[in-house]
Amino acid sequence: MLMIVESEGIIMGRQSFSTSYSIVGRGAAGAYLQQSTGERRGTPWTGQNVRPLNKNEYILDVATEAESVDSGYSVWFRRVVWTQPLRFENELCVAMQYNQILPDYRKGLLNVLSHGKVSNQQFHQISKLAALQHRAKDINYTPSIHELSEYIPAPLFKKQPPQQWVTMAMQHMQQVQPLSPHQARAQFLGLVSAFPMFGSSFFYIHSSSSTTFYAPCILAVNPRGLHFLHKNTHELMAAVPIVEVQSSRTQRPSAGTSYPYVDLTVGDMNTQRVIQLQLEQGLELCRVIAMQVENMMSVREKRHTLPPSEITML
Repeated sequence: MLMIVESEGIIMGRQSFSTSYSIVGRGAAGAYLQQSTGERRGTPWTGQNVRPLNKNEYILDVATEAESVDSGYSVWFRRVVWTQPLRFENELCVAMQYNQILPDYRKGLLNVLSHGKVSNQQFHQISKLAALQHRAKDINYTPSIHELSEYIPAPLFKKQPPQQWVTMAMQHMQQVQPLSPHQARAQFLGLVSAFPMFGSSFFYIHSSSSTTFYAPCILAVNPRGLHFLHKNTHELMAAVPIVEVQSSRTQRPSAGTSYPYVDLTVGDMNTQRVIQLQLEQGLELCRVIAMQVENMMSVREKRHTLPPSEITML
């Protein structure tokens, strides 16, 4: 069984996860308990069993409950709501967030190619990010072409000859060589945090009922809203502000289809429409949207309760 804890602040026993990892404020918090394929009384498990954890729930209590079902479980922490500023003094916190963001970056999900073109500035930025990944592994020599092909998103790596990437990475290796692996990871996070889709949860949409964008596509969910991206260039095709998301609910797969549906009701109180999305992680999408809405409501509540002197600091 796989247990994934997703939050900006989870209580672990008597100690706050957010305090332990130097994340200021708890903000929106939640968790997913996902049971992957296993054995229980001789019957294989299939599909997902997802349960959100309350931010005041104790991890040890949840672990005890999970162990009674399947002792072979793991605990994974994943940050979902990225409203709090990044902090780099805690090496464990930096390493956790670096390892979470890195796969999305390498898949090219954080990069947006305007008309499929890469600017000279982007080439240098990508080269520096490759050098930082190399240094994060505590390596000082110039990365090989094979290593660079792992560090650089595939759609971007094809945009110039491999040897040109080596030459550019060599220049940036000289700059990052004095850094420790922790400092390299922190710099990497600092750079990619400026990317438009940084801090998003990504979902692959197989089909959609919408006429404003076409599927297959990629859905990026973050505090700003739901962003439907072109599956190859990741250019923005349509967006729904999080404040316009009225509800989300899962639907079972219809006859002849293999994936469940999610019905999204969006709009304001006067005009609403339903967008039907087909994806594998339907329940997870609903949970992530709920966390973002909860975070939005929490921020609103703070703005209405704090004195004016503190409101300007939010």
